[in-house]
Amino acid sequence: MLILVFNGFYGLGIADDGEVGYSQTYIIFIDDARAGKETVTERTDDKGDRIVESESEIYLTDGLETNRMAYTTRMILDGKSLKPKSYVYKYATGNTGDSYEVSIQGDSITRTLYRGGEASVATASFQPDTVILDFNVYHQYDYVLQKYDSKIGGQQLFSDFIPVIGSHIPVALTFIGASNLPNKNGTLPVKKYRVEFAGIRSGTITSDSNGRLVRLEMPDENLEVVRDDILPANR
Repeated sequence: MLILVFNGFYGLGIADDGEVGYSQTYIIFIDDARAGKETVTERTDDKGDRIVESESEIYLTDGLETNRMAYTTRMILDGKSLKPKSYVYKYATGNTGDSYEVSIQGDSITRTLYRGGEASVATASFQPDTVILDFNVYHQYDYVLQKYDSKIGGQQLFSDFIPVIGSHIPVALTFIGASNLPNKNGTLPVKKYRVEFAGIRSGTITSDSNGRLVRLEMPDENLEVVRDDILPANR
């Protein structure tokens, strides 16, 4: 599994007006064992933009010791097109204050990485199909699923700007089919997609009818992310 770690500290605060319109918790499994969780809240501000904040915690083991990685994110998306407007990722492990920020100006997207007191800047083009699917931040799949055009169907391509590397990689989403998912709350209508990151990883995504992530499976990484409300009692 691809994990990129810096040491840092950050605490989320409520800085914008707006009611919380959506919240969710995901459980992260690595090698079929619980390894962490991600919580996310989403609200709409008075401009109609979506303000999305998350907190994550993952415990990683190499067989000898277990290390904790914690981080928070904050993203602003255009309320209609879901284009990202800004993004901040801050590490909540240690006390160095390492982080990175992404800003969009016209047809450019810029990432500023703060590490060990030094700043590193990378700039790339910003296109209509640009999305941000960051490493180890799973709720962001919502905003690609919601951009998928079900009337067209088939394989649809997006340009994923990955802040840590400061550049784009192609990501493809392909609709597989619809079904009903039995769970502890009854039956949930779901849609299944194949997701492919060119030359990096691939897997399957299950979403609900609102385009919200239900399950992510990356077999090559032994990674599974499951929405807490549909998680079986024995897991």
